[in-house]
This record gives sequence, C-alpha cells and structure tokens, in this order.
Amino acid sequence: MAKKEETESAAETELEAALPLGPQPLPELIEFRQIDDAATMKALADPLRQRIMRALGRNVHVKARIMTVKQLAEELGEPTTKLYRHMKQLLAVNLIQVAELRLVGGIVEQHYRVAQKGWGVNPERSMLDRSALSEELVELVGAGVNEYFGRYEAALQAGRTHVRSLDSLENPPYVRSVGSISDFRVPRERAAEFAERFHALVEEFNSHPNTTEGDIVHANLLAMFYATEADEALGE
Repeated sequence: MAKKEETESAAETELEAALPLGPQPLPELIEFRQIDDAATMKALADPLRQRIMRALGRNVHVKARIMTVKQLAEELGEPTTKLYRHMKQLLAVNLIQVAELRLVGGIVEQHYRVAQKGWGVNPERSMLDRSALSEELVELVGAGVNEYFGRYEAALQAGRTHVRSLDSLENPPYVRSVGSISDFRVPRERAAEFAERFHALVEEFNSHPNTTEGDIVHANLLAMFYATEADEALGE
C-alpha cells in the first residue's frame, strides 16, 4: 500500500508544479469554449479524457465539481494511476484547472475543476490547414462516438433506457428512444433538403441551456449525417 501511495504521489507531483496550499486564484468559468486548435482537439481525442471532462462538468451550470484524481477514478471505475497522464494532457490545454491543494496525511492532494461550462468544436473557425484539421477532428469525433456509446451501453444495462421505441415509451422516463443507421441512394435535392432540416433540428435542440427546474430528464443526442457522390462502379 505504501509503495502504491508513493507512486501516486510522485505521479501527481509530476502532474503540476508546486503551488501554494489552499484554494487557487482562478478566473470565472468560461460559459462556452469553441475548440478550434489542433492541440486541444488532440487532448480531447480520447474516450477516457472525454469521460473525465464529462464527470468534472456534471451539473456545472449549477455548481462546478471539484474532485481529486482518486475521486474521479472511483467514479469512472478506472485505476487511479491510469488517469494522471490524461489529467496532465487536459491541464496542458487549460480544459481543466487545479482548483485547490490540500495537505492530507503529509501528502499534497490536488483538486481539479473544468475551466468552462461547455465546449464544442467549430471547424469553420480553425486556423489549421485542411489536412491537419481533418486528422485531429476525425480522432476527436471518433473518441466522442466511443464515449457516447459507452454511456448508452451502461444505460441499457442498467435499464435506464431501451432500444425499442415502444419500451422507452412504457418505461421511465417515458420519452421515445430514436435511432437509425442507414445509407440510401437518393436524389441530390432530397439529401440536401433533409440535411438542412436535420441541421436546423440539431441547432434547435442544442440551443436550449441546461435546466434544473420543472420535470426534467437527461437527454442524450449523437447526430451525424453526410453524403458522398454515388460510385456507379461500386453500385452505391
């Protein structure tokens, strides 16, 4: 046990340079951070780091969570030592911050919080060249998809959501589950018209802020639509 604590202490010491004990002088949380640089995209291009961000950001619109690596590890079901490298990468791009240092049993214990209430990727604002942006963005999206389906699988196993629409309407929270994986050959005009309506619907959904008032549920959305030129040779 002593060796394990020494290892964890050394890892955390490496994670951050020496700071004074107590609460750290931090700025107000950013309301929303637009991610448009390669370094931050790369930091987020990992399902575990996105899980860390989600855990720290839970209910942040009400009150920012301040957690140790050990607390995060317990909540995520991961080994404590596994998280240090990921925390270091998130710190490096200021997605998370050291909020407080406490002396516990002779060991300096670091507590972390997110630096923003929400974040999103905006490829249109990026200063990257197109090839670099595509590589970083694809990795980030892939990590996000994996993280989303990890949460979906956990919710299914716990009986908190259902695959069949009828089951979702007959069980709490009594909201229809909707899903589709499809590919069709359709007229260009139809694809373009659907894309515009789909885009507007997603924008409308995302425009509503988090709320804690009234009869609320936790809604989860993964939205993606793309079209390619049909390849006659492949019969697409």
